[in-house]
Amino acid sequence: MDKHLKDVSSKHINPFQDSEDEEEKTPGPSKLTQATLQFVMQLGTDLDKGEFDLPPFPDTALKVQECVRDPDTDIRSLAAIVATEPALAARLMRMANSALMHRGSMEVMDIPTAISRVGMDMVQNAAVSFATREAFKMPPGNPCVNELKNLRRTSVKVAAIAYLLAKHVSSVRKPDEAMLAGLLNCVGKFYIFTKAADHPDLFADREALDQLVAQWHTGVARAIVESWQFPESVALAVDEQELKDRDRTGTADLRDLLFVANLIARAGIEAAEHLGDMDALKRMGMTAEKLHSILLEGEEDIQSMESAMT
Repeated sequence: MDKHLKDVSSKHINPFQDSEDEEEKTPGPSKLTQATLQFVMQLGTDLDKGEFDLPPFPDTALKVQECVRDPDTDIRSLAAIVATEPALAARLMRMANSALMHRGSMEVMDIPTAISRVGMDMVQNAAVSFATREAFKMPPGNPCVNELKNLRRTSVKVAAIAYLLAKHVSSVRKPDEAMLAGLLNCVGKFYIFTKAADHPDLFADREALDQLVAQWHTGVARAIVESWQFPESVALAVDEQELKDRDRTGTADLRDLLFVANLIARAGIEAAEHLGDMDALKRMGMTAEKLHSILLEGEEDIQSMESAMT
Protein backbone atom coordinates (compact mmCIF):
# COMPACT_ATOMS: atom_id res chain seq x y z
CA MET A 1 0.00 0.00 0.00
CA ASP A 2 1.25 3.50 -0.82
CA LYS A 3 3.35 4.90 2.01
CA HIS A 4 2.13 8.42 1.23
CA LEU A 5 -1.58 7.82 1.95
CA LYS A 6 -2.94 10.62 4.09
CA ASP A 7 -5.27 10.38 7.06
CA VAL A 8 -6.18 14.06 6.67
CA SER A 9 -6.83 16.29 3.69
CA SER A 10 -5.59 19.77 2.94
CA LYS A 11 -9.17 20.89 2.19
CA HIS A 12 -7.75 24.22 1.09
CA ILE A 13 -6.79 25.78 -2.20
CA ASN A 14 -3.50 26.79 -0.58
CA PRO A 15 -2.11 24.02 1.63
CA PHE A 16 0.63 26.36 2.86
CA GLN A 17 -1.61 28.96 4.41
CA ASP A 18 -1.63 29.50 8.16
CA SER A 19 -3.62 26.98 10.17
CA GLU A 20 -3.93 25.65 13.69
CA ASP A 21 -1.49 22.86 12.91
CA GLU A 22 0.97 25.03 10.97
CA GLU A 23 3.93 23.68 12.90
CA GLU A 24 2.94 20.14 12.04
CA LYS A 25 2.33 20.93 8.36
CA THR A 26 5.35 23.13 7.64
CA PRO A 27 8.46 20.94 7.39
CA GLY A 28 11.42 22.26 9.38
CA PRO A 29 15.11 22.25 8.48
CA SER A 30 15.60 18.97 10.32
CA LYS A 31 13.47 17.23 7.68
CA LEU A 32 14.09 19.38 4.60
CA THR A 33 17.14 21.06 3.18
CA GLN A 34 17.20 24.84 3.42
CA ALA A 35 16.72 25.08 -0.36
CA THR A 36 13.61 22.92 -0.17
CA LEU A 37 12.22 24.90 2.76
CA GLN A 38 12.69 28.16 0.86
CA PHE A 39 10.96 26.64 -2.15
CA VAL A 40 8.01 25.58 0.03
CA MET A 41 7.63 29.00 1.59
CA GLN A 42 7.85 30.83 -1.77
CA LEU A 43 5.33 28.51 -3.34
CA GLY A 44 3.04 28.99 -0.36
CA THR A 45 3.28 32.76 -0.67
CA ASP A 46 2.54 32.63 -4.39
CA LEU A 47 -0.48 30.42 -3.89
CA ASP A 48 -1.80 32.54 -1.04
CA LYS A 49 -1.64 35.65 -3.23
CA GLY A 50 -3.10 33.84 -6.23
CA GLU A 51 -0.01 34.82 -8.19
CA PHE A 52 1.60 31.42 -8.67
CA ASP A 53 3.20 30.79 -12.02
CA LEU A 54 0.59 28.42 -13.40
CA PRO A 55 1.04 27.24 -16.98
CA PRO A 56 -1.97 28.23 -19.07
CA PHE A 57 -4.04 25.78 -21.01
CA PRO A 58 -2.82 25.51 -24.61
CA ASP A 59 -5.07 27.62 -26.86
CA THR A 60 -6.64 24.68 -28.66
CA ALA A 61 -7.46 22.86 -25.42
CA LEU A 62 -8.97 26.03 -24.00
CA LYS A 63 -11.14 26.48 -27.09
CA VAL A 64 -12.32 22.87 -26.77
CA GLN A 65 -13.19 23.49 -23.12
CA GLU A 66 -15.16 26.63 -23.97
CA CYS A 67 -16.94 24.93 -26.86
CA VAL A 68 -17.98 21.93 -24.76
CA ARG A 69 -19.43 24.24 -22.11
CA ASP A 70 -21.43 26.24 -24.65
CA PRO A 71 -25.03 24.90 -24.61
CA ASP A 72 -25.48 25.99 -28.23
CA THR A 73 -22.43 24.15 -29.57
CA ASP A 74 -22.66 21.30 -32.04
CA ILE A 75 -20.42 18.49 -33.23
CA ARG A 76 -19.38 20.35 -36.37
CA SER A 77 -18.14 23.36 -34.38
CA LEU A 78 -16.19 21.18 -31.95
CA ALA A 79 -14.73 19.10 -34.79
CA ALA A 80 -13.45 22.27 -36.48
CA ILE A 81 -11.53 23.22 -33.33
CA VAL A 82 -10.07 19.74 -32.84
CA ALA A 83 -8.96 19.65 -36.48
CA THR A 84 -6.66 22.63 -35.92
CA GLU A 85 -4.42 20.57 -33.62
CA PRO A 86 -3.23 17.34 -35.30
CA ALA A 87 -1.85 15.84 -32.08
CA LEU A 88 -5.19 16.33 -30.32
CA ALA A 89 -7.13 14.99 -33.32
CA ALA A 90 -4.95 11.89 -33.40
CA ARG A 91 -5.47 11.32 -29.68
CA LEU A 92 -9.24 11.65 -30.06
CA MET A 93 -9.27 9.17 -32.93
CA ARG A 94 -7.29 6.66 -30.90
CA MET A 95 -9.69 7.05 -28.00
CA ALA A 96 -12.72 6.56 -30.26
CA ASN A 97 -11.22 3.34 -31.64
CA SER A 98 -10.01 2.03 -28.28
CA ALA A 99 -11.52 -1.15 -26.85
CA LEU A 100 -13.16 0.90 -24.11
CA MET A 101 -15.07 3.06 -26.62
CA HIS A 102 -15.28 0.90 -29.73
CA ARG A 103 -18.80 -0.24 -30.54
CA GLY A 104 -19.41 -2.54 -33.48
CA SER A 105 -16.94 -3.45 -36.19
CA MET A 106 -16.62 -0.08 -37.91
CA GLU A 107 -13.43 1.88 -37.32
CA VAL A 108 -13.83 5.63 -36.87
CA MET A 109 -12.07 7.50 -39.66
CA ASP A 110 -13.14 11.15 -39.17
CA ILE A 111 -13.35 13.63 -36.32
CA PRO A 112 -17.15 14.26 -36.27
CA THR A 113 -17.83 10.52 -36.07
CA ALA A 114 -15.23 10.20 -33.32
CA ILE A 115 -16.99 12.94 -31.34
CA SER A 116 -20.36 11.25 -31.88
CA ARG A 117 -18.94 7.99 -30.56
CA VAL A 118 -17.17 9.24 -27.44
CA GLY A 119 -19.33 12.27 -26.57
CA MET A 120 -18.34 15.89 -26.06
CA ASP A 121 -17.20 15.46 -22.46
CA MET A 122 -14.73 12.82 -23.59
CA VAL A 123 -13.37 15.25 -26.18
CA GLN A 124 -12.63 17.58 -23.28
CA ASN A 125 -10.75 14.72 -21.60
CA ALA A 126 -8.68 14.21 -24.72
CA ALA A 127 -7.91 17.93 -24.65
CA VAL A 128 -6.90 17.76 -20.97
CA SER A 129 -4.58 14.84 -21.68
CA PHE A 130 -3.06 16.85 -24.51
CA ALA A 131 -2.92 20.05 -22.46
CA THR A 132 -1.07 18.59 -19.48
CA ARG A 133 1.58 17.23 -21.82
CA GLU A 134 1.98 20.62 -23.50
CA ALA A 135 1.76 22.73 -20.33
CA PHE A 136 4.35 20.81 -18.32
CA LYS A 137 7.33 20.31 -20.58
CA MET A 138 11.01 20.17 -19.75
CA PRO A 139 14.08 20.30 -21.95
CA PRO A 140 16.07 17.07 -22.43
CA GLY A 141 18.63 16.50 -19.71
CA ASN A 142 16.55 18.17 -17.02
CA PRO A 143 16.65 16.14 -13.78
CA CYS A 144 12.84 15.99 -13.67
CA VAL A 145 12.28 14.55 -17.15
CA ASN A 146 11.92 10.94 -16.01
CA GLU A 147 9.58 11.90 -13.18
CA LEU A 148 7.26 13.72 -15.57
CA LYS A 149 7.23 10.82 -18.02
CA ASN A 150 6.32 8.40 -15.23
CA LEU A 151 3.67 10.77 -13.88
CA ARG A 152 2.03 11.06 -17.31
CA ARG A 153 1.80 7.30 -17.62
CA THR A 154 0.43 7.00 -14.10
CA SER A 155 -2.20 9.73 -14.54
CA VAL A 156 -3.48 8.11 -17.74
CA LYS A 157 -3.69 4.71 -16.05
CA VAL A 158 -5.52 6.20 -13.07
CA ALA A 159 -7.93 7.91 -15.47
CA ALA A 160 -8.69 4.69 -17.35
CA ILE A 161 -9.23 2.72 -14.14
CA ALA A 162 -11.42 5.44 -12.62
CA TYR A 163 -13.55 5.53 -15.79
CA LEU A 164 -14.01 1.77 -15.70
CA LEU A 165 -14.91 1.72 -12.00
CA ALA A 166 -17.37 4.61 -12.41
CA LYS A 167 -19.47 2.38 -14.65
CA HIS A 168 -19.93 0.01 -11.72
CA VAL A 169 -20.72 2.62 -9.04
CA SER A 170 -24.28 3.90 -9.33
CA SER A 171 -23.71 7.05 -7.26
CA VAL A 172 -21.07 8.27 -9.74
CA ARG A 173 -23.25 9.31 -12.64
CA LYS A 174 -20.55 10.68 -14.93
CA PRO A 175 -17.79 8.22 -15.88
CA ASP A 176 -16.35 10.94 -18.15
CA GLU A 177 -15.87 13.14 -15.09
CA ALA A 178 -14.14 10.26 -13.28
CA MET A 179 -11.69 10.06 -16.18
CA LEU A 180 -11.16 13.82 -16.02
CA ALA A 181 -10.34 13.61 -12.31
CA GLY A 182 -7.91 10.79 -13.05
CA LEU A 183 -6.14 12.79 -15.74
CA LEU A 184 -5.72 15.68 -13.30
CA ASN A 185 -4.76 13.65 -10.23
CA CYS A 186 -1.01 14.19 -10.77
CA VAL A 187 -1.17 17.82 -11.87
CA GLY A 188 0.12 19.07 -8.50
CA LYS A 189 3.18 16.85 -8.89
CA PHE A 190 3.65 18.11 -12.43
CA TYR A 191 3.68 21.66 -11.16
CA ILE A 192 6.06 21.06 -8.25
CA PHE A 193 8.56 19.11 -10.34
CA THR A 194 8.42 21.74 -13.06
CA LYS A 195 9.08 24.55 -10.58
CA ALA A 196 11.73 22.55 -8.74
CA ALA A 197 13.66 22.20 -11.97
CA ASP A 198 14.47 25.92 -11.70
CA HIS A 199 16.10 25.30 -8.31
CA PRO A 200 18.99 22.86 -8.81
CA ASP A 201 19.85 22.89 -5.11
CA LEU A 202 16.63 21.03 -4.41
CA PHE A 203 18.08 17.95 -6.05
CA ALA A 204 20.90 17.79 -3.53
CA ASP A 205 18.45 15.88 -1.34
CA ARG A 206 15.98 13.92 -3.44
CA GLU A 207 14.44 12.35 -0.36
CA ALA A 208 13.49 15.80 0.88
CA LEU A 209 12.08 16.76 -2.53
CA ASP A 210 10.04 13.56 -2.69
CA GLN A 211 8.74 14.33 0.79
CA LEU A 212 7.72 17.80 -0.32
CA VAL A 213 5.87 16.43 -3.34
CA ALA A 214 4.10 13.74 -1.34
CA GLN A 215 3.02 16.17 1.37
CA TRP A 216 1.74 19.04 -0.75
CA HIS A 217 0.83 17.87 -4.25
CA THR A 218 -2.90 17.38 -3.58
CA GLY A 219 -3.46 20.94 -2.37
CA VAL A 220 -1.50 22.33 -5.30
CA ALA A 221 -3.54 20.12 -7.64
CA ARG A 222 -6.74 21.59 -6.26
CA ALA A 223 -5.44 25.13 -6.86
CA ILE A 224 -4.65 24.28 -10.46
CA VAL A 225 -7.93 22.47 -11.13
CA GLU A 226 -9.91 25.41 -9.76
CA SER A 227 -7.78 27.89 -11.69
CA TRP A 228 -8.52 25.95 -14.87
CA GLN A 229 -12.23 26.19 -13.94
CA PHE A 230 -13.09 22.52 -13.76
CA PRO A 231 -16.01 21.30 -11.61
CA GLU A 232 -15.77 21.52 -7.83
CA SER A 233 -16.30 17.76 -7.60
CA VAL A 234 -13.07 17.25 -9.54
CA ALA A 235 -11.19 19.82 -7.41
CA LEU A 236 -12.35 18.07 -4.23
CA ALA A 237 -11.40 14.66 -5.63
CA VAL A 238 -7.80 15.62 -6.46
CA ASP A 239 -7.49 17.34 -3.07
CA GLU A 240 -8.73 14.33 -1.09
CA GLN A 241 -7.57 11.50 -3.35
CA GLU A 242 -5.26 10.12 -0.65
CA LEU A 243 -7.72 10.40 2.22
CA LYS A 244 -7.84 6.85 3.58
CA ASP A 245 -10.34 6.99 6.43
CA ARG A 246 -13.84 8.27 5.65
CA ASP A 247 -17.43 7.57 6.64
CA ARG A 248 -18.03 3.98 5.54
CA THR A 249 -21.77 4.52 5.25
CA GLY A 250 -21.55 7.53 2.94
CA THR A 251 -22.16 7.65 -0.79
CA ALA A 252 -19.24 6.86 -3.07
CA ASP A 253 -17.88 9.75 -5.13
CA LEU A 254 -14.87 10.69 -7.23
CA ARG A 255 -12.60 10.73 -4.18
CA ASP A 256 -13.19 7.02 -3.63
CA LEU A 257 -12.57 6.19 -7.27
CA LEU A 258 -9.29 8.12 -7.33
CA PHE A 259 -8.16 6.53 -4.08
CA VAL A 260 -8.70 3.00 -5.40
CA ALA A 261 -7.51 3.78 -8.93
CA ASN A 262 -4.26 5.20 -7.57
CA LEU A 263 -3.59 2.06 -5.57
CA ILE A 264 -4.25 -0.22 -8.52
CA ALA A 265 -2.30 1.93 -10.99
CA ARG A 266 0.78 1.70 -8.79
CA ALA A 267 0.48 -1.82 -7.37
CA GLY A 268 -1.16 -3.66 -10.28
CA ILE A 269 -4.49 -5.41 -10.78
CA GLU A 270 -3.52 -8.42 -8.69
CA ALA A 271 -3.21 -6.14 -5.66
CA ALA A 272 -6.98 -5.63 -5.75
CA GLU A 273 -7.52 -9.00 -4.07
CA HIS A 274 -5.52 -7.84 -1.07
CA LEU A 275 -7.12 -4.46 -0.38
CA GLY A 276 -9.32 -5.91 2.34
CA ASP A 277 -12.28 -4.15 3.89
CA MET A 278 -11.42 -0.58 2.96
CA ASP A 279 -13.69 2.41 3.53
CA ALA A 280 -13.55 3.36 -0.14
CA LEU A 281 -14.62 -0.11 -1.29
CA LYS A 282 -17.41 -0.19 1.27
CA ARG A 283 -18.73 3.12 -0.01
CA MET A 284 -18.47 1.84 -3.57
CA GLY A 285 -20.48 -1.26 -2.66
CA MET A 286 -17.64 -3.59 -3.58
CA THR A 287 -15.56 -6.29 -2.01
CA ALA A 288 -11.91 -6.74 -2.88
CA GLU A 289 -12.87 -9.84 -4.84
CA LYS A 290 -15.49 -7.99 -6.88
CA LEU A 291 -13.02 -5.19 -7.61
CA HIS A 292 -10.46 -7.72 -8.78
CA SER A 293 -13.01 -9.35 -11.06
CA ILE A 294 -14.04 -6.03 -12.62
CA LEU A 295 -10.43 -5.08 -13.26
CA LEU A 296 -9.54 -8.43 -14.78
CA GLU A 297 -12.54 -8.27 -17.09
CA GLY A 298 -11.68 -4.71 -18.12
CA GLU A 299 -7.89 -5.10 -18.30
CA GLU A 300 -7.80 -4.95 -22.10
CA ASP A 301 -10.04 -1.87 -22.08
CA ILE A 302 -7.75 -0.14 -19.58
CA GLN A 303 -4.64 -0.91 -21.61
CA SER A 304 -6.35 0.24 -24.81
CA MET A 305 -7.31 3.60 -23.27
CA GLU A 306 -3.81 4.03 -21.82
CA SER A 307 -2.35 3.55 -25.28
CA ALA A 308 -4.82 6.02 -26.79
CA MET A 309 -4.09 8.82 -24.33
CA THR A 310 -0.37 8.40 -23.75
